[in-house]
Amino acid sequence: MDINQLDTKNLPLEPGVYIFKSANDESLYIGKAKNLRSRVRSYFSKSKDKRLNVSFLMLEAVDLDFITTRNEEEALLLENKLIKLRQPKYNVLLKDDKNYSSIRVELNEEYPRISIVRKCSDKDSIYLGPFKSSDSVRKTKRFFQKTFGLRDCTNIKFNMHRSRACLYKDIGMCLGPCDDNGIKQEYDENVEKINNIFKGKIGELKKNIEKKMNELAEKEMFEQASFLRDELEIFNNNNYFDAVSAENLKNTDIIGIHTASNLIQIAILFFRGGFIIDKADLFFYSKTRNIKLESYEIIKQFYSLRSSVPKKIFLPKDFDFQKELSSDLRSLGIKELKIELIQKGKKLKLIELAEKNAKMQFEANFNEDQQLDKNLKNLKKVLSLKQLPLRIECFDISNTQGTNAVASMVTFKNCKPDKASYRKFNIKTNGPDDYGMMKEAISRRINRIGQNGWERPDLILLDGGKGHLNKIKKLIPKNIGLASIAKPTRNEKIDKIYLPDIKSAINFDKLTDELNILINLRNEAHRFAINFHKSKRGKEMISSSIFTSLKINKQTINKLIRKFRDINGIASATDSELNELGINKNIIQKILLNLRKNQ
Repeated sequence: MDINQLDTKNLPLEPGVYIFKSANDESLYIGKAKNLRSRVRSYFSKSKDKRLNVSFLMLEAVDLDFITTRNEEEALLLENKLIKLRQPKYNVLLKDDKNYSSIRVELNEEYPRISIVRKCSDKDSIYLGPFKSSDSVRKTKRFFQKTFGLRDCTNIKFNMHRSRACLYKDIGMCLGPCDDNGIKQEYDENVEKINNIFKGKIGELKKNIEKKMNELAEKEMFEQASFLRDELEIFNNNNYFDAVSAENLKNTDIIGIHTASNLIQIAILFFRGGFIIDKADLFFYSKTRNIKLESYEIIKQFYSLRSSVPKKIFLPKDFDFQKELSSDLRSLGIKELKIELIQKGKKLKLIELAEKNAKMQFEANFNEDQQLDKNLKNLKKVLSLKQLPLRIECFDISNTQGTNAVASMVTFKNCKPDKASYRKFNIKTNGPDDYGMMKEAISRRINRIGQNGWERPDLILLDGGKGHLNKIKKLIPKNIGLASIAKPTRNEKIDKIYLPDIKSAINFDKLTDELNILINLRNEAHRFAINFHKSKRGKEMISSSIFTSLKINKQTINKLIRKFRDINGIASATDSELNELGINKNIIQKILLNLRKNQ
């Protein structure tokens, strides 16, 4: 069907969602409408939507689907869900980000527990966050544990140690409430201090600590006063509190936007308790060149995907979609939120700070993109590829004399590891046949192209030499590139790259960026294969009939695996090597007797 022949008279006058579709029944664009007929007609009228992506959309679309809803708010919710689910080509897309974590303190416990969570839904808990990086959230949680001694163990572990405190008390990371040592009052006071920090009462907390310290000093209780002095110094010197502070910003996000040509960089500074605790960076290519509209769409999606939102959002004064954003977020269930456009005063300095962050991140991204583009073009040229190698898969084999054979498949997208696309293969080929094992792994991979989670690669890289390449090349479709990488010999300095039907290796005079990408990919595939092989070998040892019949526990078996790798290694070990492990001598003798008997 020609989309331009669509009879819009048949469309309902109701609110709902419309979906433009391709010839393959793919969703190309999903939109919401107060009046479906009127909105869809606008795509075909003489004064039609002039956005660039709409022109491309109408060339590719062959069909239209729609879903009616009871009202416009329901249409917005449905649009949001469908965009997340189908990831349509011409919508501004923001992937569901699972990286944002918060610190939680559970106040409903006798001894409140501190932990890291992704959802902030428990009303009986207090939260500090979000944190973009897992590293920063872990460091901040560790700071609170070290300073205030809150437990982070689960209730099961907590109850297991009720007679004796665990190691965390000994290293000063916990007050040790599990052994009932009379610290309840101190523990509760520390929880209250954390509560004040989360609420932004840092200044008030510091004044109280200073007042109490002086009172103790006057009573000549110098040791107790010194503890409070140390605590005060932590607050005065710790980078976490010292970075940037702003009065009355207890739960606020500051948004800065930087644009250049069709590129958009957004920085969101998270202020919690009057301090910046982290930031989010969103980088996009505009498909429409309507920068302001797409910035609004990006910000709307960012907050609609979040489990927790601030009470306030500050935006630049020229942001044109304040009312729409506020209305959309309320419709998505985000009620208690105030959105302000900042024009002057101290708050404007914060907007300028966010914009400065956005600009700096943009420059970093732009330089990185330029380098990536250069590396991809060089790889395409050097390896004689038909397309840019946006997705490269590298394969490696690991086995011990043909046993416990495995293959690894490591994937780089845009020259960076994509761990979600890593795959492992248990190899069925018998005997120490490296070529046959590689052939089996590649064959199984190629047969899965098109299946869910198995995209077509632009380049397959083998960890091996010319022999591996010759065995594999017939399996590879013409639209996929193929190469192998071999480590240099003693007299060589640089790794060698082989291509199909070319006898000699590609000569690299020096370690170039593109060669370094291939080396890193090969090394990662090797690491992944080795670790999988070790795991498989260890499982075989644990399930070995010899160990089962002797009733040897897993801890002892794991010690032996780490030291001797496999059963043959244990059988040929010397008495002194075995004694170094600290395993009971009678057990060692039983193991050796049975192993050597079965050899």
